[in-house]
This record gives sequence, structure tokens and C-alpha cells, in this order.
Amino acid sequence: MANPISETVSERLLNAIRRDIVLGNLAPGVRLRVDELSKRYGISHIPVREALLHLAGERLVVLEPHKGAILRPVTPKFVADIHDTRAAIEGLLVRRATQRITDEELKTLDRLCGQHEIAAATGVAEDMSAANKAFHSFIAQVADNPEASYILDQGWELVISLRYRFGLSQDRTYEIVRQHRNIVEAIRSRDPERAMLAVKEHCDSAKEDLLSRMENERQLLTVDGKAVPAPVLDI
Repeated sequence: MANPISETVSERLLNAIRRDIVLGNLAPGVRLRVDELSKRYGISHIPVREALLHLAGERLVVLEPHKGAILRPVTPKFVADIHDTRAAIEGLLVRRATQRITDEELKTLDRLCGQHEIAAATGVAEDMSAANKAFHSFIAQVADNPEASYILDQGWELVISLRYRFGLSQDRTYEIVRQHRNIVEAIRSRDPERAMLAVKEHCDSAKEDLLSRMENERQLLTVDGKAVPAPVLDI
């Protein structure tokens, strides 16, 4: 029988590592050493090793033989692939949610959309990210397809970490608010095809915006045709 205390410690550690990934405190491509992580989080080696195995299962960490764990590098192809995958799965989920949603659930979705709008008005990145996740997670909950929801979450923290790094323009923030509202209205109208198109627009525009920002930084971090190291982020 599993020890509840041990499970609580492990879960806290996983949440702490995930948060550091999202905030960019652990950069993609960095080597994750057990000794360093143990000191960083004030915990013994065994839970750290277990956490790394768990994160490898989530595809956030790559385990290399004789080399240890590396936080998965994020390339433009990875960003494009994960957004395309997310668009396909979210399309499936929103279609099912549109067919299943109750009036009470629709009120909850409307409230979550409004909470994201409030967060967007403040401009606080963590609040916007949390509200955005709550909105999309509720649609997945209504759709009631746990397998699709699980796939949807794989590797997403790495993309969120890039969002913290590159930020959102005011125009993009307004665009997200508009797109969320379009998704809600499509679901309210019980029109699965319209809802799927709204989700596709949302995912595609997020992909193009992030890829554009990555390319802009790549150009800025190039001097005389040679790449230079990115600056340390003060988060």
C-alpha cells in the first residue's frame, strides 16, 4: 500500500519542478542533475529520481543512457507539432462538448471565459495562464474523454514556459479574449462545426504568434551571422 505522506511529498516536488519549467527557471535543454535538484528543493535523492522518471513519462524530460536527464529542448518544429496536435485534439473535444454540455455547464464555461477576460485586463501572465488553462480544461471535462485530455497535456508546460519568456502583445491578448468568446458562442449555439472552426483558429493563431516571436528573438540574438547566447531571464 502506498504511503500517503510519500505521495504528498512526490506530488509537491513534481508541482515545484513543473512550475520552474513554466516560469523558465529551468530552461529547455538544461541538464537536470539529481544532486542539484535535491539541494534546490531541499529533498532527498530518491523522490528526485522518481520525479524525473515521472516527467520523462510526460515527455517533459529526456533520459539519456549514461548522461542523465535533460529538460526537453524546444525547437520551432516542436512548437508547430504540439500546436497542430493540440488543434486536432481540442477540435475533437469541443465537438463532443458542444453535443453534451448542459445549461448549467454552459453557465460555468461562460464564467470561466469571463475570468480569463478579467485576468487579461490585469496583464498578469500567471493569472492569464491559469485562467486560460481553466477554460480549456473545463471544455475537456465536459467532453469526458480522459484519454484525449491526457494527450492534450503532454509537453504543454514547455510551450507555456516559452509564453512566459516571450510574452504576449496587447493585440494578441485581445485576440485570445475574442477567440475564447467565439468558442463559447459556438458551443452555446450547439453548432459543433462552428465550434471546431473556432478552436482551429485559436490554436493556429497561437502557433503562428509564438513561432514569429521565436524567430524574432533568433534574429536579435545573432551578431554578424553568428548566434550568441540568450540573456539570463530575471523572472
